[in-house]
Amino acid sequence: MIIPFADLDSSQVAVAGGKGASLGELTRAGAPVPPGFVISSSAFTDAIHSGDHQRYLQDTLSRLNGNEIEPDEAAREIAIHLESVHVVEDVASAIQLGLETLGVNSVSVRSSATCEDSGSSAWAGQLETYLNVPPEHVVGRVRDCWMSMFSPQALAYGAVHGYGAGQFAVAVVVQQMVASEISGIGFSVHPVTQEPNIMLIEACLGLGEAIVSGQINPDQYVVERDSDRIIASVVGEQRQALYVASEASPAQWRELGARGSARKISDEQVVEYARLLSRIHHHYGHPMDTEWAIENDQFQVLQARPITTLAAEYQESLIDLSTEWQPIVRRPQSLIEVSIASHWIDAQHAHNPLGIHFDRELAVQDQAGMAQLFQNKEACEACFERVKDAFQKDRALLLEMMQHGQQIYRNVQSQIDQGPEGFNSLDEAAEFFAEVAQYTTIYPFWVLNTLGIEEIDDPELRGLAEELRSRSLYPTIERKIIDPYVARLTADMGFSAPDEAPNVVTWSELRRGSLDRDELESRLQAIRDGHRFIFQSIDGEDQVHFVKQTEYLLMRLAKQRQVVPRSDKNQLTGSTAWPGHYTGRARVILSPDTVGQTFEEGEVLVSIQSSPALMPFLTRCGAIITDDGGIACHAAIIARELCKPTLIGTGRATSTIHTGDLVEVDTYSQVVRILERV
Repeated sequence: MIIPFADLDSSQVAVAGGKGASLGELTRAGAPVPPGFVISSSAFTDAIHSGDHQRYLQDTLSRLNGNEIEPDEAAREIAIHLESVHVVEDVASAIQLGLETLGVNSVSVRSSATCEDSGSSAWAGQLETYLNVPPEHVVGRVRDCWMSMFSPQALAYGAVHGYGAGQFAVAVVVQQMVASEISGIGFSVHPVTQEPNIMLIEACLGLGEAIVSGQINPDQYVVERDSDRIIASVVGEQRQALYVASEASPAQWRELGARGSARKISDEQVVEYARLLSRIHHHYGHPMDTEWAIENDQFQVLQARPITTLAAEYQESLIDLSTEWQPIVRRPQSLIEVSIASHWIDAQHAHNPLGIHFDRELAVQDQAGMAQLFQNKEACEACFERVKDAFQKDRALLLEMMQHGQQIYRNVQSQIDQGPEGFNSLDEAAEFFAEVAQYTTIYPFWVLNTLGIEEIDDPELRGLAEELRSRSLYPTIERKIIDPYVARLTADMGFSAPDEAPNVVTWSELRRGSLDRDELESRLQAIRDGHRFIFQSIDGEDQVHFVKQTEYLLMRLAKQRQVVPRSDKNQLTGSTAWPGHYTGRARVILSPDTVGQTFEEGEVLVSIQSSPALMPFLTRCGAIITDDGGIACHAAIIARELCKPTLIGTGRATSTIHTGDLVEVDTYSQVVRILERV
């Protein structure tokens, strides 16, 4: 019933819950863990999952999972039904004996569910934790931990993750209280960019509950694992901290003043914890999310759990990161469209008037189905220099190119209207598309780009280029020529969904005839299962992957590991907790819970801190913006599990954004843009 940490390991989740089993594993591994014990899950099971309670919970949770009852109502009903549940005398006596053996004046009492801290769900912040609890109050807090499994937020979280009655139990961790001067979080793999060798450490003054609850903006330190190299650091503006005033008294918030703007830990301490974090990572053999504290200048590890949100392919080389990629545009383009685009100015077409070409292209489809296009930055710079040189030495060439683009617009419609029948082959159609794209889109883009950067005053060229860029033949050519051509070719192969073929095949694959029907069907099933494409062309060699997550790759490409300050009054900057791009109407929620609040499906949740108590809204929102919080707070972990675009720690979201404002959450740029005010 009462199990010391030293007698536990990570295999005993069913007995000690995720948190308790991991603390036992850490203790056995020699990590600096404050002593404690676990009240096994059997005490909860005996009290809750028995007789009438079991049948009632099965029925209520079944109604909840079937959307027949809201989490708030279910929580109220369960609380009434379980009112008589208590910690029986045998368990209470065992707890008192464990406390006497521990021999301390105050402890932390923390829930440790058998379904939490797993590889698929963290249950971060859903169940209760009690700090600085005197021995005489521990038994009561154990019952409170049990009952927290049936809070509105825990029920909402459990419904999303599919846990029903009989599939969970709650053990309780009782541990020597650490009255930490400094606390923090450590991820052995960066949770946003998912770079395998990059760790993220966050730090705050006072107790770590301030970080995990999302109520403060912590320091952030990005460290390369096993090299001790600090890549980047940002000092958080921490306005207040949570401190233990005395033994057995409740923790209290204190204003920090100027001290909150200073760095919380030194480089030496960052490196010290990075080494400990690396040891933990290697011990478990997979990425870990840890909580730590410093007391009397010594690190203590308070928790370690698997990072639950990493892509299955996060360690794979899906894109060539030796190339410095320049973002170009974000558009709703299919796989066939982006693959043809790589053909427009490749080495084969280097005979174009400017003598420029691109040997590398990258397209990554994001969560919204938009393709983000990238070009080789070195080639982009060379192209810019060539256009700039033409302005100085051969303006007539640029003028001729813009005029040729105008001529294409005047003459091309009749050929487009013929559809696929107007071409003898896909190659011929692609060459036609390439010429149209070059003269009506690409060259005007570079002319306008150079005019702006170099501040060149040339109204004639600007007017011609802007007119070309203001129209687009893309949609018409795609709809009338390319897509029907691809559908016809794949239908001839026996493909079951020719109209969806543009999403599953590249131009070079069709051209070479290198795909069979089975591969097409496999890709079709992948996109129906929510996979997105990554297309890369290097020196004429194409690669394509279909994966569940691509947002972390876009964050890697943007090198967005931390906060990028901005001052625009209609833009807010914060830390990306989960990548993505979303536009919607804002709903500002100042309350820490959902009681008495309304929320429409797809609205953008704007809150002071995205408390786990807002779980019913978190599941329904389109994106999340908060004033406070760091990448490691509980709500950020939940956002990553729900795959909701989330920007946290903006400092002023609730005072700047109003309910009904139209906002764009662009976490790749780490910015929220207010597009329209009510």
